[in-house]
Amino acid sequence: MTSPIPERYFELFRERIALLTTLADALTVARLEVISFDVAGLERRIADQQRLCTQIRAVDSELVGIQRQCASALDAGAAKPGMAAPDTQRLRDLTVRLSAVQSTVKQLNAAHQALLLRSRRTANALLNSYRSFAETYSNPAAAHAIAGERA
Repeated sequence: MTSPIPERYFELFRERIALLTTLADALTVARLEVISFDVAGLERRIADQQRLCTQIRAVDSELVGIQRQCASALDAGAAKPGMAAPDTQRLRDLTVRLSAVQSTVKQLNAAHQALLLRSRRTANALLNSYRSFAETYSNPAAAHAIAGERA
């Protein structure tokens, strides 16, 4: 008896899990780069995150296509309890792993977003402070040169 679930479906699930795990790692490293003010590293990590998200969308698109193709076969399998039990267990295991990594990515993404918002507030406060004291800390020679030009 052939399986109603194509092997490609399982491959895509594993690929999605691997991509999300890599995305979680990229978010973790990006957090460290924000904390250490490594702007170049953060920019590289953002590019990596964008690439990973593009790959995840491609996998999701293919997953949806396969789900549509085998929906009737999966429904028929559910109607026959003994059919493709190993596939059902594999799918259940992959779903648990996928759910765990999705939860991790969601938590890391929320933490990263909060960190970036705090960093933006800090940068804005520093800029406002700099603007407030720009006259105090400006180069006196430059101020005299500008005044001399007006005279």
